[in-house]
Amino acid sequence: MDDITPDKGRWDAHLHIMPPERIAGLVRWIQKAFPGHPARQDITPGEMLDDLRSVGVTNALNFVFPLREEETEPLNLFNRDLANRYPQLIPFGSLHVETPRKDEVAEQCILEYGLAGIKLHPYAQRFEVFCPQFEPLYRKLDELGKPLFVHTGFDAFYGRTQDLDCLRGILEKYPGMQVVLVHSLFPRLRLARELVSTYDQVWLDMTNSLSMVRWSRTAPGAMWVEHFGEEPEAEMDCFEPLVEEFSRRILFGTDHPVGMGTVEQIYADLDSFGFSEAVKADLTGGSAVALLEKTGRPGPT
Repeated sequence: MDDITPDKGRWDAHLHIMPPERIAGLVRWIQKAFPGHPARQDITPGEMLDDLRSVGVTNALNFVFPLREEETEPLNLFNRDLANRYPQLIPFGSLHVETPRKDEVAEQCILEYGLAGIKLHPYAQRFEVFCPQFEPLYRKLDELGKPLFVHTGFDAFYGRTQDLDCLRGILEKYPGMQVVLVHSLFPRLRLARELVSTYDQVWLDMTNSLSMVRWSRTAPGAMWVEHFGEEPEAEMDCFEPLVEEFSRRILFGTDHPVGMGTVEQIYADLDSFGFSEAVKADLTGGSAVALLEKTGRPGPT
């Protein structure tokens, strides 16, 4: 884990290896939304990593998130132990809105368990993350200089939203906390560009968003309205300029096993845009490595 280099293969910046019952639940959820999705409920960690290796991925950031407060500690221990078993994984901790002493939990995740930072999925976890209840977490991550990955975007799909005005205040107040906007606020790419250009500590994760841009240019508008409640075309013109200008702060992953198709399709979507090799190198490894190096190289205990 001390030898984090971008030239040993691709990095998947968004992976979900979780306990079997949680994987099965994720797959049921994605197949309800998208019947025919190729995910399997019984897929194992080894099979997921084999899938990634088949497209040249050698390292991955792995995320867990508790749906109930009592899952918090077991899932964080799961991710610690998983990374001990599979050293190519960079594990992240998580917590719940009902988790007490959020600052102490974050400190334990990072300093005791060796996790790289915190990931929150407020839509799946069904809470507002940009709110005073999470101030202790933000203070601790700011103090430790560790990253917060937080799901953003796809509001109409999830039927939820977040207080982005509050987010601006958090970015002003805690400049030492690197904030990765997972899915890049999709489809609000103009706002994503504004935030990454205004705040040096903001990073974007184009997982799923990139595939959705490709899909928006080929799929009927009615399909978009059905799944996302809005037409995204007004935002799409800024996609390529955003990626090309800020590629060094843009990450990319598969969301395996519940991403936008097979891992082969997801990387084919990336290739379809014709980005330069330098930009693709940033998205598929360089930016993830830069973020880890900026926030301290993690390692399991």
